[in-house]
Amino acid sequence: MSHELTSSFESEVIQRSHEVPVLVDFWADWCGPCLMFGPILERSVEAAAGRWELVKVNTERHPDLAQRHGIRSLPTIRLFVNGVSTAEQLGALSEAGLKQWLDRHLPSRHAAALVAAEAKLKSGDFSTASFSADAVLAEEPGNDQALYLKARSALALDPAAVVAIANAIPASSPFSEKSGPLKELAKILLAPPAEEGKGAIPCANAIAAIGRLDWDAACAALLELLERDRHYGYDLAAKALKQIFLLLGPRDAITTRHQPRFASLLFS
Repeated sequence: MSHELTSSFESEVIQRSHEVPVLVDFWADWCGPCLMFGPILERSVEAAAGRWELVKVNTERHPDLAQRHGIRSLPTIRLFVNGVSTAEQLGALSEAGLKQWLDRHLPSRHAAALVAAEAKLKSGDFSTASFSADAVLAEEPGNDQALYLKARSALALDPAAVVAIANAIPASSPFSEKSGPLKELAKILLAPPAEEGKGAIPCANAIAAIGRLDWDAACAALLELLERDRHYGYDLAAKALKQIFLLLGPRDAITTRHQPRFASLLFS
């Protein structure tokens, strides 16, 4: 659906975006690129069949809105989701360019399914999580969240498949930085150390915990390995811990719990 702003930006954009994503087109009659871009937006919203809506704001008629939203260039499009502006594009796009932009910024229609799949992954039901990711990818092959979920599931189900799945995550995706740690951890699972010695047991425990995505247990075992024999498996403990912390992020509770001891042991 597409329409010119008729009454209230608050009701037609902000409140409406809690129900469906709203794309706002800030434009003007005197703007040549706006007039060329307008039909592209109209065709795109018609093809979207209700997945998002278009509200056009003529900045000549609504200069207050242009000023309030800091519009300095025309055309400018802004996407609103759940009452918040989540993406902006300055200047006109081609039809293909607009499709790529929307694919990158629109929330997935399968958001609820991915949340449920994430819960299955965390509960240890890796097969169901992977199946759910595949179902999303069948409809949205480029869904980066589904690819990331599938790669994490594969770490437990089939480590040999992790690299190919992780490599499919677009470099522009926020999940891209997680693909490196997943690939490194998959390498550890595929070729675990076969050394004897006092590090063998904690190493085996760590490998088993990584294989079931039990990061807390994996960190505990790796810290024990680091304390017993820091060079076991060509410094496996330090390498694996770094990858786990990168995967989880600095604010994760497991990272904040184990990283101080890691730093203490590493530099003692």
